[in-house]
Order: sequence, then structure tokens, then C-alpha cells
Amino acid sequence: MPAVTRTADPTGAPAAPAAGTAGDPGDLPLVVIDVERAVARYLDLRAAFPWVDVHYDVSALSHPALLDAIAAAQGAFEVAQPASLQTVVTCESRPRLLHTAPITGLHDVETAYRAGVRRFVVDGGAEMFAFAGVPDDVRLLLRLRSLADSRCAHRARRGLEPDEIVRAVRAAAEQGVCVGGLSLQLPAHSSPADYVAEIVHAAAVTADVHSATGTRFDVLDLGDGFPGRAVFRPAEQVELARAIRAIVAPATSHVSIIASASLAVTAGCLSAVAGTAERDIDPSYASECIDAGADVLVLTHDLRSGVLGRFSFFRGGAEWGHRVLRPRRSRTTWSPAG
Repeated sequence: MPAVTRTADPTGAPAAPAAGTAGDPGDLPLVVIDVERAVARYLDLRAAFPWVDVHYDVSALSHPALLDAIAAAQGAFEVAQPASLQTVVTCESRPRLLHTAPITGLHDVETAYRAGVRRFVVDGGAEMFAFAGVPDDVRLLLRLRSLADSRCAHRARRGLEPDEIVRAVRAAAEQGVCVGGLSLQLPAHSSPADYVAEIVHAAAVTADVHSATGTRFDVLDLGDGFPGRAVFRPAEQVELARAIRAIVAPATSHVSIIASASLAVTAGCLSAVAGTAERDIDPSYASECIDAGADVLVLTHDLRSGVLGRFSFFRGGAEWGHRVLRPRRSRTTWSPAG
């Protein structure tokens, strides 16, 4: 591969896509995935938040080499879309899974359970009826409506209010289903102060649930997009880690803390090479290029040692290939590319 000139945002954030669209078959770049760097970022995130079991959001980028490498590092995954589950089951190991995709019926639950899912995030209501009669090791995490959503009438309202959480716990108990905790849904780029406010709110709701129903939660899911804007601000990571430890006190409260990350793992690990120029790109643009037919280079230790390999994805829905998973706002749309 010829020498390239690399450009990137000095903050470490992925640069915006170059002019033009990835759908132009005559101007497709080579997509480069630095798997080892992504795994290193994942491990750094876990080290910065030792009390948090960080899951990688598979819908960010689902290349098999990346998933296998994270799984080999004892990583866990968030399944935010039905297609994500189909991708994760091809991993060589059996990683821990958090299911946050919409549940439409018992079939969804059974499929996920067979794949190894034991924790499901639900919004209550109709979703909970699908869990009647599930095995005893299944735990539901009820999505708590964020303070920002509750205060702003113009925001899309998602999740349950505190009084709805109490009713949902009682309804689940009547079905013989265990609710194990709460799941937060913070806006993108949340600050440490936002996280602190939401965690304090969740702790208050947890206490209310215990008082009203006798149910004691043992899991707190900090949601996706973790750790918010602190992903590029080490000082804020330290502040957030200290706050989480102080509020939840996982060592003494026996509460397991989980969270899901995507940008925090892939930032600076994806690039597009066109001619002699290389630029950082985000996962959505990388997936767009792959979908349009771009070749992909997976950087590994062997490649850095001088053995150059260039791998094209198979097209036409190959069984073991990369699946392009669309952003969460359009979960139902996905296409095979690989």
C-alpha cells in the first residue's frame, strides 16, 4: 500500500466523511479497521471504570475480526438490534450479552436465550408479557425515563416513570419474572454531572421499589453511549468513575454496574484511504462504504510486522460476513455486506 497522509481531528474524535458519497461506485475508498487499537481502547475504558462491566455495542461496527478480538479480551456485547444477535453468535467464544433490542413476542425471547442472553432491557408494557414462563435465570432491566425526558415536553419520551417502575415490578412478579434492576437512557454527549444526576435518581427509585414491593435490585445499567463526552476527556473520566463508585458503592452494595459503548471503542480506529490520503471516519460512514462495495483492510499485528493483507468482503449475504447494522433510530433496517 502506498504511503498515505493521515488527517484526523486533534481531539481524537472521528473526522467527518470526505466530500462525496460512499455510494459512488467509482470513488470508493479502502476502509481500514485497526482491530488491535479498538481492543486497546476497549481495555482502556474498562481500566478507567473498574467498577463497570463495559459492553461493546455491536451495531457500531460488526466486523467478525473486531468482535472476536473483543470477545477474546473477555469483553461483553450489547445487542441493540435483531441483526446484532445474528452477528454475535458467530464469535468463536460465548461472550456475555445484554439485549436491548425491542421485544415483539416470545420468539424474540427464546431466540435470544438460546444465543446466551440472560439480561434484557425492556420498557415495560407489552414487552413484559413475552417473558411469562421464562427460565429462572432471566433478569429484566426496566428502562428508567431520563430526567431530561421527563422535564422536556418536546423530547421523545422513552422509558418508565418511577411509579410505572413500581407497577411493572409487581406485574412481573405476578408472572414469575424477576426484575433485576434499572437501565438508564442518557442523551448523547452527557456530562459527568448528567450521569451523577441520573444515577442518584436511579438510586432513589431503587429504594422506593424496595420499600413498596420488597424487591431488591442488583444491577444498574448506565445505558449506551458510555461514558458520554468523557470519552475524550480523561479528567472527566476520573471524575465520573469516582462519582459512580461513591454513589453506587458496588463493593458493599453488591450492585453490578454495566454500560455500553460504541464511539469510545471505535474512535480513531477506522479510516478511509483514497489515493495517498487517509482520514479517520466514523462507524456509520465505514458501514456505508462497505455496503457500497468498498474493500476492507483489517490491521493486525502481522500486518504491522510487514505482512500486508487486503481482504474484500463477500457480497450477496454470505453466511459469515460483516453485517451493516443501522443506527438505533432506524433499527428495523439492516443489510448484509459481507
